[in-house]
Amino acid sequence: MSRGWTIFLCLLAVVAIGFLAIYEPLTRSTREKAQLALGGRVLDFDPAGVKEFRITSPSDELIIKRRGNGWRIEGDDKDRANPALIRDVLKLASNLQYSDRVDGREFRSDDDLGDFGLKKPKRKIQIFGDQDVTLLIGKDAAGDGKIYVRRGSDRDVYVIDDDILKLAFQDAQKFRDPRLTDLEADQVDRVIIRRSDGQIELSQDARGWRMVKPLSAPADQASVNAFLNTLLGLTIREVLSDDSGDLSRFGIVEGTNEISFYAEGKERHQTLRIGQATQDSVVAEFTARDSIFRLPPETIKLLNVTPDALRDHRLFPLNIDLVDMIRITFPENTIELRRKGDGWLLKAGPEIRPASNQAIRALVDAISSTRVSAYVLTSADKLEGDQLAPPRIKVEFLSVLSENTPETTAGARNIATISFGAEKDGQVLTRMNDSLEVAKVPAAILSALPSDPRDWQAPK
Repeated sequence: MSRGWTIFLCLLAVVAIGFLAIYEPLTRSTREKAQLALGGRVLDFDPAGVKEFRITSPSDELIIKRRGNGWRIEGDDKDRANPALIRDVLKLASNLQYSDRVDGREFRSDDDLGDFGLKKPKRKIQIFGDQDVTLLIGKDAAGDGKIYVRRGSDRDVYVIDDDILKLAFQDAQKFRDPRLTDLEADQVDRVIIRRSDGQIELSQDARGWRMVKPLSAPADQASVNAFLNTLLGLTIREVLSDDSGDLSRFGIVEGTNEISFYAEGKERHQTLRIGQATQDSVVAEFTARDSIFRLPPETIKLLNVTPDALRDHRLFPLNIDLVDMIRITFPENTIELRRKGDGWLLKAGPEIRPASNQAIRALVDAISSTRVSAYVLTSADKLEGDQLAPPRIKVEFLSVLSENTPETTAGARNIATISFGAEKDGQVLTRMNDSLEVAKVPAAILSALPSDPRDWQAPK
């Protein structure tokens, strides 16, 4: 071969490569470019931008719409939707990868799409939002677990795994949220438990949970949160009816055997009314979803909780930062401890001297950490016999306002008064303020209440 001929062939090869690398991509159709941009995906949408989607099968159409931070099923069976399942469906749909593609230009007519079950498909998923897309689902394709699909009015046919078919075309009941409620414990600020033997009411304020009924007392924060976590975490085993209708057939009586809870800042409550119960399950109506459900057996334990299980068993959870003065009254003398700057002063009789911070801390720790072993209701005529009227020892915690304000007059204000009475079997009777409920606590607490002023004096 001559040298000139060789040079000519080399130039021809360079031109061909240049044509393929530069000119050919410029001549690709918009359709082909869009297909390449999808990177092997069938649908192009962002799940975060979806506002509504519909799943249509031969027998039903499921409509699901975004509501706030959640989803709702629309239509005849309106209910809160299962967020986890919806998240999985949309994620899968947005990442559908095809293993094969038949170019729509190969079909001479729409009838050819019928060979793939895609001329008039009976199953489809329609997605509406920032991008509106439709997935049409046809026949099974060759190979295990493969199906034919096409995208809206596009005539291209794709072969994909049938995972979307299994996930999206489940029984419609699977799309209902299996959680009884979507509230979290920190969103609830009031709970009422109604039973035939009375009520338990709990309320939360800036200081935490308190029991309002059947008595006024601090509630145990951990116990209340555990109760709420169990209540709000109940899962639905079965939907028995979407119409509350005649509750008596389920053993449900309105106004009794029910638990109501209020979301923070909302007046409307959600109520769980409990009916027939067996060893394995409990039937209940939940008003927020206006349905009858079969729930786990632990539901009945929530209804049967006792006030004692929810109350704070510490004698008194004292915040010493709110206290300006402590007055301890014994039969023979009175000791006053007054805050001054970062320290305290001791007044016993006419003398005032620096007080022991260590002794005051020991008293605060004892009051705050001592746990009540039993609560006993008493009556006014029994208080004297229990040495609580007058008490053997009375401890008053007071705050002091030095100047008048529009809301409060200057002077001392009682935070709490604890009376200590008779001792028996290593326990001492105590009484909070003017309550007729007596608490039994270990008598060891009295070691933090010496009557000798010298024990309260700061070391020299």
